[in-house]
Amino acid sequence: QPTTLSSDQATTLKTQNDQRLTKELKSLIWDDNLAADAQQWANHLASIDSLMHSTSDQRANQGENLAYSFNSDGVLYPLTQGAQGWVAEVSNYNNEIIPQGNFAAYGHYTQVMWSSTNKIGMANATAANGGVYIVARYSPPGNYLGQR
Repeated sequence: QPTTLSSDQATTLKTQNDQRLTKELKSLIWDDNLAADAQQWANHLASIDSLMHSTSDQRANQGENLAYSFNSDGVLYPLTQGAQGWVAEVSNYNNEIIPQGNFAAYGHYTQVMWSSTNKIGMANATAANGGVYIVARYSPPGNYLGQR
């Protein structure tokens, strides 16, 4: 457990844990190693200015959620903004088995809510044009095919 979380880190963690509480799931714990891995990938995405998932080899035993944000005045709380978008996908999820239904519309939510996932780390990086890339890494990973 890190000594201090930034305001954005603390709020994104609370946003996701509050959603997990609605299903009586254990809270996620912030993990600095996952955050460091997320930072590395966010930096890469900002450098190529493109939103793409890492391969499973690039994130051994980690789940991943991504988001992108742009505001001409800058993005104040990118991690929280990412999490708010992910948990909002609850309205798209009807307890399907992964990847049935519209997985693209609910997959971020189900990773946040995966019952065996217990750790999270997040980071963001800004591209030259001001776009902000947001990366969350989860352990153990979720969204296993054939499960829910």
